[in-house]
Amino acid sequence: NSAKKLKIALADKEEALKKTRILFWGQAIVAALLIVLFESGLINRENIEMAPGTQYIIEVAGVMLTLILIPLAIKGFSAQMARAAKNKIPHFIDYYYNKSNARTSILFIVVMMNTVLYYSLGNNSSFYCGLLGIAAAIYSYPTKATLNNYDTNKQSKE
Repeated sequence: NSAKKLKIALADKEEALKKTRILFWGQAIVAALLIVLFESGLINRENIEMAPGTQYIIEVAGVMLTLILIPLAIKGFSAQMARAAKNKIPHFIDYYYNKSNARTSILFIVVMMNTVLYYSLGNNSSFYCGLLGIAAAIYSYPTKATLNNYDTNKQSKE
């Protein structure tokens, strides 16, 4: 009976990881396609004409959002997973799946926002912030080890 439960738990983990990775790679492809569209000229990459003060405010807002969202996605996810593991919440795999997808989506927003700002405003700070978002997304790639580190609801030895 416990072997059957263990098999079901492992199948749930594999399914959650598979779905989370599909979302991760789907968002990576969309971000890459946006860059290809800008670079190929299908999307107009001419700099937007605006007052210097307005452009500065948009650039600073982009940098600030990046500096807020990346730690929120990475550290917030870790804190939520640690809290969930400590409290031994039921349906941990579903919780992991939802929180991991939220983390991936937040990082996707950072990358997309900075890509659009870089190509529309032409400022280098958005380029570097976009690279930070990509590095954070790579760091946050959903793995079995991450899931197993937090899952205290697992059966004795898997």
